[in-house]
Amino acid sequence: MTQRPQRALVVGQGSREHALVYSLTISGHFDRIYAAPGNPGMASLAECISYETLPELIRWCAHQDPLLVIVGPEAPLVAGLADVLRSQGHAVIGPSQAAAALEGSKAYAKDVMRRYEIPTASVQLARSPTELDRLIDAETAWPHVMKQSGLAGGKGVVVVDSKEAAFKVAQSWGERPELFTGGILWEECLVGEEISVHVLTNGHDYVWLPLTRDYKRLNALPDAPNTGGMGAFGPVPGLAPDTEDKINTEILDRVMQFLQDEGFLYRGILYVGLMLTHNGPKVLEFNVRMGDPETEVIIPVVDYDWGEVWLQLAEGTLPSLPRSFEKAAVAVVLADERYPQSSLGGQSIHVPPGGKGLVFHGATRMIDERLEAHGGRILTIVGVGPHITEARHQAYETIGAINAPHTQYRRDIAEQT
Repeated sequence: MTQRPQRALVVGQGSREHALVYSLTISGHFDRIYAAPGNPGMASLAECISYETLPELIRWCAHQDPLLVIVGPEAPLVAGLADVLRSQGHAVIGPSQAAAALEGSKAYAKDVMRRYEIPTASVQLARSPTELDRLIDAETAWPHVMKQSGLAGGKGVVVVDSKEAAFKVAQSWGERPELFTGGILWEECLVGEEISVHVLTNGHDYVWLPLTRDYKRLNALPDAPNTGGMGAFGPVPGLAPDTEDKINTEILDRVMQFLQDEGFLYRGILYVGLMLTHNGPKVLEFNVRMGDPETEVIIPVVDYDWGEVWLQLAEGTLPSLPRSFEKAAVAVVLADERYPQSSLGGQSIHVPPGGKGLVFHGATRMIDERLEAHGGRILTIVGVGPHITEARHQAYETIGAINAPHTQYRRDIAEQT
């Protein structure tokens, strides 16, 4: 591509995508920014493009001058959107469909980790409800982890502490035969400290983004249900140099080798969920895009021209980013009171203007000029400061000023860091 794109498109409609749009607006590289489909928060920063299906979005892109496209969610990447848009001449942040299988199939990712000796939890795969029942019945070590192999929006993982609990989950999943097409993973439960590693990569080399930690459970109780994420903070302090070396040599370098061996195109973000166990770092999962709510933390922490970052990455060049950062950020998710089981929707929300914190919209909509909740994770509120303590205070101060009935949020994000 001889001329750099003058316009940019972010694909998605959640808080992560709002943060990505924000990263483009503070850059100044682009004449126009689009969001597809976007949300009310993005509408003040970008032109929202409504579409019903991916082919409809692809047709719209086909009539545009070259765009910088950042694909936020995993589903379009697994469906091959990045490949199609690249064939149209657009500069795309996102891996090829073949590489996106690292997230699209946990069973496939486990096989890759086995072949490349990437440390992870031991696992067995059940292809039918009967096979899963047999694995549960034979198990003697508790707790254990049950994972849907396919995409599940962050809700396809359950930690079970007894046969009774496992059989209950198995019965529920057994009513959905499609879940067994890719298999159900019966996995060792890793114990330790969980962290999120994000790197920018061109499929050969990689550059670390700030280390973050997210909070998957709905609340602080050990048996609380998993969600798409209730909060995050970063940078995470105190990662030992030898631990970082192991993450590089035993995990990231081996993923790069896999991508090169297979000839997979990868220009985007690799997000590795890790457990720091007493036997070293082990992979919980691979994601082929930025995390949510980790993105909302990373964007304000990195004091760099994000437009230049995205353009270089789309071109296959890695920017020179610092490894230490002078700012910290804490993100708190404001969710529907019924989340993650369901959502009420329709309740009015008032976000007072002029607050110090950043407010990224997730599940919101405008009805007759009234902002309403429209789903599970409604807003992500981010505090930014020179240290985690100040950032945390700003986040909770901002969330306390928001009028949003029938909602919930965790009050312990970044409490002990």
